[in-house]
Amino acid sequence: MIFLDPKSDIAFKKLFSNKEHTDILINFLNNTLNRPEGQKITTVTINDPHNQPDVITGKSSIVDVRCTDQKKINYILEMQVINQKDFAQRCQYYVATAISRQLQRANRFITIIPVIFVGILNYKIFKSPHYLSHHSIVNLETGERTLNAQEYHFIELKKFDKKLDELTSDFDKWVYFFKNAENLHAIPTQLKKPQAMQEAFNILERGNWTTQELDVYERSIDLIRERFSQIETAREEGMEKGRLEGKLEGSLEGEQKKAVEIAKGLLDVLDVATIAKKTGLSIEEIEELKK
Repeated sequence: MIFLDPKSDIAFKKLFSNKEHTDILINFLNNTLNRPEGQKITTVTINDPHNQPDVITGKSSIVDVRCTDQKKINYILEMQVINQKDFAQRCQYYVATAISRQLQRANRFITIIPVIFVGILNYKIFKSPHYLSHHSIVNLETGERTLNAQEYHFIELKKFDKKLDELTSDFDKWVYFFKNAENLHAIPTQLKKPQAMQEAFNILERGNWTTQELDVYERSIDLIRERFSQIETAREEGMEKGRLEGKLEGSLEGEQKKAVEIAKGLLDVLDVATIAKKTGLSIEEIEELKK
């Protein structure tokens, strides 16, 4: 069996926006939010089943899943593969926007329904070693939580390193699923329950996708690889620039400093080769001064 990567935009959307398999979304949310009996989500209405990333043109597209439970509570579920330094601020903006949109002309503030954000991140965002964190607004003195219109829950996959025989809860199984599904060739015995997870594996199985769906999936994976490559290239170029600048600064002693000052004064007058010859600096160092 070949399973596609649940972290990809296309697979993620197919898993959690499937109206015929809402039990997958319900089971995942109940385990992530650690809902006790009596407070568990029993039904969800998927609000945006047609939200898809633009992988044909290569444009960046935020893909999330938005749903409402039987108590009309709103949920925003998002998968984030590439690290974005403003992600925490962005998810707060999403929640604030979702809350503000509830206030139509005839509504009152008292009618506001909570919005809960769940982010699955393929990188680390907090200093805490825990791979699941819950965030809400509380009174710092009493611990009371009366400002309950918003919640944030984050799963950091990079912090999760449990093996199959170390999984102790259904939530652990879901995190393992997200991190390792694409590298498995059969459904492990430990992951055959809950039933919702077995359904999730079946949705990811490559043989159950159409040729057109696979084409879109491959394009989305290529875009992720391209973005990672761009980030790595920029990082390497930055390191090389820093090394050259450090080397140049470290060598500016005595006569070398004088040579640099002379070179700076000649940049608009002579070509690089001539300046290098007259000052004793290398062509590479002169080029760096020009920048």
